[in-house]
Parts: sequence; C-alpha cells; structure tokens
Amino acid sequence: MDFDQQLETTVDRCRLGQRADLEDLFEIYQPRLKYYVRRLNNGSANTDDILQEIWLTVIKKIHKLKDARAFNVWLYRIARNQVYSGFRRKERFLHLPQDDELPVSGNDEPAFDADDTIKLHQALSKLKPYHKEVLTLSFIEQMPYQEIADIIGCNLGTVRSRIFYAKQSLRKEMENRNG
Repeated sequence: MDFDQQLETTVDRCRLGQRADLEDLFEIYQPRLKYYVRRLNNGSANTDDILQEIWLTVIKKIHKLKDARAFNVWLYRIARNQVYSGFRRKERFLHLPQDDELPVSGNDEPAFDADDTIKLHQALSKLKPYHKEVLTLSFIEQMPYQEIADIIGCNLGTVRSRIFYAKQSLRKEMENRNG
C-alpha cells in the first residue's frame, strides 16, 4: 500500500471515530504544519497554541469530512483560518489582493545551496504574509496550485500571480542580504 492509500485509510478510520489513528495523522502532519503556521504567524510565540486549536478542530470535525482524499486541503484550510482569526483578534488582519494572472517567467531563478538556508528563512520572514503563505505551500509543502487555491480561497490565477510576485520579493530580499 502506497503512502496516499495508507493516509486515506487512516483518515477514513478517524472519520469513523477511531481516535487512535489521529496520533498517526498528528505524527505525519505536525512538523509540516508547525512550519507553515510559523511562516504565516511571523514566528510568533503562540504557534503551539494555534497548533493545539487546529488539532482540536480536527478532532471535533473530522467526522464531517466527506472525502478522505481532501484531508490535506481541509487541514491546511483549518490552519490558515486559525492563524488569520488570530490576526483579526489582534486587528492585524491584512487584506489579500486578488491579483490578475501573470505569465510564468522562464527558468531564471537563482540556485541556493545549504549555506543560504538561514538567509533564505530570514528573507522569507520579511515577505508579506500572503507571499510567505504561497511560497511555503508551493515549495515547502510541494502542493499543486489548485490545492493552494482551495486552501486560501482564491482562483488559480491569483495563486500563480502571488507566487510570481512572491518569488520577485524573495529574490529582492535575498539580493539585499547578500549585498
């Protein structure tokens, strides 16, 4: 059984009330989810509280999930909503613009080696929240654009546009850091 089938089986068991399988989901998703929440939340100290709320929501509502294959999108949508609801409570919520679709440029992206990891994460933390989000989902989580669109609640063209501008912003930030 491949990973996707095993994950689907585990989610189905959780949907049917077998709570022991939630531990498996937690172990699979917690590190990735923590990284995603930290990126959206600018590394704030309340990341663990947000993660706890996310998993409580999963426990309470997993039985309502109709298709186990949609778990990934469903989980990240919950995470996104938790982070942004915290922004609203703090009156720090940012309006996310609906950018027009842009043509994707060629392969003109710089190559990064292991030594640039710290600089990359520092530069990423300086980006706008909606840019950090799409870059994290696309490159760290390796999600297809359509899943990203489903998670953030916008159309596919907007995702492409945000990734385009996010790459430009990240490139500029990296160039500023490297002198």
